[in-house]
Amino acid sequence: MSPSEKDSAPVFRVLRGDPEDAELAALVAVFTALASAAPPPAAPARSAWSPRTPSTWRTSILR
Repeated sequence: MSPSEKDSAPVFRVLRGDPEDAELAALVAVFTALASAAPPPAAPARSAWSPRTPSTWRTSILR
């Protein structure tokens, strides 16, 4: 399938009934909102070299 055919291919079809334009628009709005909802950000992996306690700044005694 070429990119132009892919863009023009229907994403969904109405198999029964005769929906009005407003009903189809509402359905498309719901699908669009679901598709654009961002997944929750993944927690960053903790390095094996990092300390297990929260990081704090330590000042050197050799100033």
